[in-house]
Amino acid sequence: MKKIVTLLLMFTCTLAMMAQQLSVQCQVNDTDGEGVPFATIYIYNSGDTTTVVSSGVSDAFGKVDHKINKPGSYMMRVQFVGMEQQQRTFEVSKAAPVAQLGTIVLSTQSTTLKEVVVSTQRQLVKTEIDRLSYDVQTDADSKTSNVLDMLKKVPMVTVDGQDEIRVKGTTSFKVYRNGHPDPALSGQNMKEILKAVPASMIKKIEVITDPGAKYDAEGTSAILNIVMADFGGGGATMNGVTGTVGAGVNNTGSINGNANITAQVNKVVASLNYGYHGQNRHGAHNLNESEYTYANTGNVLNTDNDSRARVNVHYGELSASWEPDTINLVSLSFGGFYYDYRGDGLTHTRMTDASGNVLYKYTTNGHAPKGDFYDLHGRLDYQRKLRHPGELLTLSYMLSTNHNAAKTINSFSDMLNCPFPYTGQTNDTKENFAEHTFQLDWTRPFAKYHQIETGVKYINRLNKSEAAFDYTGMPEMNNTTLFNHRTHVAAAYLSYRFSKNNWTTRAGLRYEYSRLNAEFPDGKQANYHRNLSDLVPDLSVEYKFDWAHSLKINYSTTIQRPGINYLNPAVDESPTSRSFGNPHLSSSRNHSITMTYMQIGSKLTFSLSPSITFSTNQITGVQYTEGDIFVSTYANTLKSRNLGLSGFMQWTISKSTSFTFNGNVGHATYESRELDLKNKRWNSFFYAQLNQQLPWKLRLSVSGGEWSGGINGLYGHYSGNWFYNLGLQRSFLKEDRLTVRLSADNFLNSSKFNTMKSYISQGDYTGWNKGKWISRGFRISLSYRFGSLKARVKTTAKTIENNDVVGGGQQGGGQGSQQGQSMGN
Repeated sequence: MKKIVTLLLMFTCTLAMMAQQLSVQCQVNDTDGEGVPFATIYIYNSGDTTTVVSSGVSDAFGKVDHKINKPGSYMMRVQFVGMEQQQRTFEVSKAAPVAQLGTIVLSTQSTTLKEVVVSTQRQLVKTEIDRLSYDVQTDADSKTSNVLDMLKKVPMVTVDGQDEIRVKGTTSFKVYRNGHPDPALSGQNMKEILKAVPASMIKKIEVITDPGAKYDAEGTSAILNIVMADFGGGGATMNGVTGTVGAGVNNTGSINGNANITAQVNKVVASLNYGYHGQNRHGAHNLNESEYTYANTGNVLNTDNDSRARVNVHYGELSASWEPDTINLVSLSFGGFYYDYRGDGLTHTRMTDASGNVLYKYTTNGHAPKGDFYDLHGRLDYQRKLRHPGELLTLSYMLSTNHNAAKTINSFSDMLNCPFPYTGQTNDTKENFAEHTFQLDWTRPFAKYHQIETGVKYINRLNKSEAAFDYTGMPEMNNTTLFNHRTHVAAAYLSYRFSKNNWTTRAGLRYEYSRLNAEFPDGKQANYHRNLSDLVPDLSVEYKFDWAHSLKINYSTTIQRPGINYLNPAVDESPTSRSFGNPHLSSSRNHSITMTYMQIGSKLTFSLSPSITFSTNQITGVQYTEGDIFVSTYANTLKSRNLGLSGFMQWTISKSTSFTFNGNVGHATYESRELDLKNKRWNSFFYAQLNQQLPWKLRLSVSGGEWSGGINGLYGHYSGNWFYNLGLQRSFLKEDRLTVRLSADNFLNSSKFNTMKSYISQGDYTGWNKGKWISRGFRISLSYRFGSLKARVKTTAKTIENNDVVGGGQQGGGQGSQQGQSMGN
């Protein structure tokens, strides 16, 4: 019996020793704080770095949990392609079987080979269950480029020759900054604002392809989230200052300037950003021609226009954070932008009958003495870490205001048989917007693999507009329209996330109640209101086959409410056109299904994303004629279906050569049974760039792209255009603090102008419009980095995200949905 007991005790002790497994654990991150997947680890005996005891890799999230065979002292070396290796020493014993090494940070590697500087790239593109991100800081072009330039490289984003931006093939999207709406980066002046924001201030650009329940239900099909650079990252105890300044100028009179400064005093970190973009009349020179034929009479309207403008854009943002302890965090920001426009134009208009006989003609001298838009916004967030690890409670408030004023003065001359009685026209419009948003969010992980998020939100939004129209010689025609539009939105959401091994699943449901009130202070129309209730679901599933291959699929539903530009009934009239909003528009519901496959490799990374989006009551532009007058407005009459395939590739050809490709192809079908119209069109876009490291630390880049055109609402289509660029860049001084770039756009073109045409092929009139703009140019850009600081302005994990209205009049701005062809001359 004693022998049996002894054997059992020995067996039990052996099991206990086996259960008490020796291991080393750590987290491998890059300098942005993100896990490095499948970094290689080598284990050596202490004092012997020639013989590898064992080896392994980190998991898909950078976590290391590596088995050690026997107690002792060891050294672990961690390395990854393109990054500086790190090593740590550790000991394991029966008393301390697990060695915890904390977080090991790998930085980007840079070596010099025979006067050729080689910087091996990190992956430019990463994918998560709801988004795809482009690492701007890894791209060497970011030192001397603006955000609009970088967007050409971002998967699922299209920027054509006219700087028109599309995401997933549509102009219906929102722009965020650090996870919340940024009025300064949205709206009708978006492309000019983005030219004023230097890419050196940007950490990464995220395409949130599948907005979940935490985003507003009236959100659009995609969100561009611009994440600002940290300018460090790490230590929260240092005091110091760091920053960058930059400038650029080209031969057409375009000037850019920017500055960023980040400072820390004890536990308070603050960052100030400023950007400027200016364009003189020489560079903002546009030519336009059009010809339209009326279906009912056969009459033909011809116009040609020559216009010049001066544009100034100022953008600024102040951000600060205070972290009194490890539990509480307060962050705030205040900023805005100012857009100033002055312009003049000369337009010749002629109407002929079907035989070519002149019915009437006139010349318009147009002058825009005042056109300005400013936005001011602020945000305050408080975040508290609760008892459970990863549990967060966030309270947020956001205020946004903007003002838009535009005045145009048109005088008519060389008038022959004109069908209108006045000799001039002045349009003076003003729009004011104010919005208050309150939000509460709670996040709670539980049972290791699960996480829930829930929150409530309230928005109070007010738009006011005033439009005055004066007619020279006909004062009885003068009129003014006043319109106020107030919206109250109350929302609640619940989101669940499950992540285990290779699977990640997210499901959510959002409820929204909204009340819309339309008021007409001038009494020209009856006031009205509307109450809306919506339940909006979403579902995403991602599977990682291994460290390099992943597949995800998403279904989401969004709604869109019309903004003040779509609702405002004020009639904007010219001698040949009339346009007005529709105050009775209702919300539209959109459905989207997207699949994304991604492969990540040390040499080749690529992604493919097929998708389908469809809607049955989308807001669209409506065009018709009354006599020889073009009329345009909006209606909930569009049934749409968009099929698309997006692709991205990053190829490291050699240590000094790399190639990137971004493109998409799609087919759109628009139909309106009420209007008895149907329109179909294929579209495609590609952008490619080849980078080559040269001797003497020079970097050469050759890039180009083409947009094939696409569908233009229910009535027509756009022609395509193409562009190309050649750039040479070099960094100077210690730590490459000064960067200089020379670039040339479309320099081989015979004309300084690029051209794009739009066609109207069905409806009450048909024809074309041809626009020309200056695209050939040469530019020099400089960027200088100063100071040193390992701190960043911290932001709460949750904050306010308003991604709602189409058609203007909200702080997110947005590009809007398909609109009718503007015909004002």
